Amino acid sequence: MAGFLGAGKSTLLNHILTSDHGLRTAVVVNDFGSINIDADLIADVGESIVGLANGCICCAIRSDLIGAVLGLVDLPERPDHILIEASGVADPKSVYQAFLQPEIRNDVLVDGVMTVVDAEQARCLPEEEQKLAVEQIESGDLTILNKVDLVDNETLREMKSWLSSINPRAQVIEACQCRLPVDVLLGLDARKPLVTHSAVNAQADHAQEPSTCIGRDVADHHHHENTFESWNYKSDRPLRLGLLNQVLSHLPKEVLRAKGFIYASDDPTCRHLLQMVGRRAVISSERHWCECLPETRLVFIARRGVCNILAINRAFDKCAEDAPIA
Repeated sequence: MAGFLGAGKSTLLNHILTSDHGLRTAVVVNDFGSINIDADLIADVGESIVGLANGCICCAIRSDLIGAVLGLVDLPERPDHILIEASGVADPKSVYQAFLQPEIRNDVLVDGVMTVVDAEQARCLPEEEQKLAVEQIESGDLTILNKVDLVDNETLREMKSWLSSINPRAQVIEACQCRLPVDVLLGLDARKPLVTHSAVNAQADHAQEPSTCIGRDVADHHHHENTFESWNYKSDRPLRLGLLNQVLSHLPKEVLRAKGFIYASDDPTCRHLLQMVGRRAVISSERHWCECLPETRLVFIARRGVCNILAINRAFDKCAEDAPIA
């Protein structure tokens, strides 16, 4: 998680920590003081780690980022997600590259980089500070344009155009106080059955309407119900990874996230995990199917009313091993 000083990173972390999302989420921060944790939420306190009643945990960075993350990975109850709040004057590329090192790359899969931008102040920074802010924007997979309630429509249009010129591959999501659905911020838990939104059956005609992506954490921000939508893709036919990667690379930029399991014809005995945020898609070999029925189960989050879901699902169907290659 990147963003210049005052953009709203701590506000975003507070929102995630206090949301009722059911995920065990670890947050690595430079200083606990930047996180406003309600005392009623604290379940237990350990050395450099705060456990919260909603299943989240916080860990303070001391000197070694990799060591802190590996410590979280070794906890008896491993986190589902680890969020890292980079310093407001840090270049997130160096943080991302740290997770490509041999000692950690097999234990932690990088989901993506979220960059928080202050809609009111980002273009008013002094030259040196703005240079750093631009580097942070360039590194992001999702750009959260925060504090949009403080600017007029013309300024908002100019900001979005400016952000797109810096990083055209990143989707820009508008927010007030960084309040966005946690599904959009963290993706979806691929371990659970994909029935939280409308099911799209790959063996039928994929004609069901997608449902709205909105949770209890944004119930008081009803404008999101017309902003995001989610749909599922499911197939019991093994898919060719090469073709699947091609489809993923050509998805509309309005697809914000995708996650799930893949039944791959390249390695049918092993379950593969897809994690996609913005334009960054990573497919990793996870473990054997064992007694589980091999099948592809993917879930997508996108801007509402933009994607041709039927065409996208048909494109995935064409990745099947027994599907003819055009």
